[in-house]
Amino acid sequence: MTAAMIVLAVLLAVVLLALGLFLFACRRRPVPDFTEPAVIAKWGRAEQTEEILAGISLMRDAEDIFLPSYDGLRLHGQLLQQPGAKGTILLFHGYRSCWQIDFGLVLPYYYDTLGYSLLLVDQRAHGQSQGKYLTFGVRERMDVISWATYMGQKLGPDAPLILGGLSMGATTVLMASCFDFPANVRAIIADCGFTSPYEIAKSVLRRDYPRLPVGLLLPICGLFTRLYAGFGLHDASTLDAVRESRYPILFIHGTGDTFVPCEMTKEAYAACTSEKELILVDSAEHGKSYLVEKGRVEEALCRFLATHTE
Repeated sequence: MTAAMIVLAVLLAVVLLALGLFLFACRRRPVPDFTEPAVIAKWGRAEQTEEILAGISLMRDAEDIFLPSYDGLRLHGQLLQQPGAKGTILLFHGYRSCWQIDFGLVLPYYYDTLGYSLLLVDQRAHGQSQGKYLTFGVRERMDVISWATYMGQKLGPDAPLILGGLSMGATTVLMASCFDFPANVRAIIADCGFTSPYEIAKSVLRRDYPRLPVGLLLPICGLFTRLYAGFGLHDASTLDAVRESRYPILFIHGTGDTFVPCEMTKEAYAACTSEKELILVDSAEHGKSYLVEKGRVEEALCRFLATHTE
């Protein structure tokens, strides 16, 4: 085999690996039944099964809402209205996750204790929302505009709206924070978001596959995301967005997070030019700050929400 043939074979292998990475990372997968304790256990939440099921039960009378996305998808959410609500919290779940896992524990606190209505969104390519590919917040951030506009029209101009998200959901609302929303939108809660699709992909690959040629692989993977899913790995950044945001932002992250490094939230907090607050929870793993320091996080949420909705 000649040197040229070897080079071509290596390049072909890298291209095929990049294609496989794109399909694995971005293509929609079947939706598990998150009401099953065995499924909850697979997501590492076996000890919280009872509490998660209580959160799911709370939403049993929620109203199903469907609305079109800016690019022609049918999006789905569930709205549970609280009589005399102080406001409505719009919650966006994380990567390949769902509201049941990401917010099941905190829903009773938001609804019963604090008195807020809830809109739980199925992100595109998740749940009952349409979409073949998820886009790590790039296209999802435009869906935030659709949901905020819809809720503003539904509830009226004086009904406060809070945007909240966890993991990719946090990234989604942070990337959207530079937009001009209806006057209803008052503030943002972002728990363990990442800085950009490129940076989180680079971080995960270097952690899990240190021998891969990440510097070569990701640009090629980005070509596939552009070609098939309509987004680039550098198309949006939380850092760029929060530099332009005018909304108060509560940042939350666990220092024990090995999936989305805590440093990413620290970077976003440092870049943010609007009113801001940072809660770091010692040793909390990804998405588990509320579990580790429930009282402290609840106190921060209560204070932040009261400040911006009452």
